[in-house]
Amino acid sequence: MRYVIEHETSLTFPSPVREHQCELRLTPRQDAMQRVGAVQIDVDPPAELFTYVDSFGNRVHHFSLIAPHDRLVTRVHAEVETLLENPFGYPAFAPSEEHTWLMETLRTQPSFWSFVLHRSLVTPDLTHLQHGLELPRYDAQQPLLHSVQAAMDWIAATLTYQVGVTDVHSPLEAVLAARAGVCQDFAHLLIALVRAWGFPARYVMGYLDPGYIQSPDIKSTTHAWAEVLIPGAGWRGFDATLQLVTDETYVAVAVGRDDQDAAPQRGSFKGEEGGEPPQVNLQIMRQQ
Repeated sequence: MRYVIEHETSLTFPSPVREHQCELRLTPRQDAMQRVGAVQIDVDPPAELFTYVDSFGNRVHHFSLIAPHDRLVTRVHAEVETLLENPFGYPAFAPSEEHTWLMETLRTQPSFWSFVLHRSLVTPDLTHLQHGLELPRYDAQQPLLHSVQAAMDWIAATLTYQVGVTDVHSPLEAVLAARAGVCQDFAHLLIALVRAWGFPARYVMGYLDPGYIQSPDIKSTTHAWAEVLIPGAGWRGFDATLQLVTDETYVAVAVGRDDQDAAPQRGSFKGEEGGEPPQVNLQIMRQQ
């Protein structure tokens, strides 16, 4: 699939702020699953953009606005081709061989250990939470893929998709108490479960083809899902919100241990008051 993405974010402040430092993670990832074409990023007020690649392989743009301003607008135009037509098209290992494959992969790529060992308020050790739930278990007699899909079914039966119950700073414990959340909460829960089994799992921020969104509650905005290191396949995406294994209708933008590593925009500034919630205008167009 080929997509053209237009993403505009507006931040408004009740009084002018200054010395604004900002980071953007809005360039789609370039890897074996995606080819990135033209990318253009503009900011208003104008600023000189600098770029680097972070430790997770995300392209980061950063800039500074020293002068006072009461509004910041970022605009991104991106063209990307997704290539994963069949997420199940890989040489599968027998369940008894999966652990050997995993240990060898972690030996040769030790940075992947951060996706096994990392714990935070949004991806905590679930055994230490008071949630009153019987958590799904990893079945070593079956491929890891089966356990992850069963975990997605469990999450769908446990949580209700509901906007406004949580926010970007809500810990997973609050999500489980409410039995509700949005896509980032569903992704964090799946990540916490898979890490508890001893397998690497990471958070993905990106986009979903709006033509494939069946629920009227899920808007065309940035989306979140989890990726699990599947033996024989490598990283494969799992959308616990929609109970789907991701394919070419998903565009990955940034990955990390949790949503803090993959935030599309974040910054700091000097000023008397914080800004209003960001206003996002997003268009995802499929090219013929």
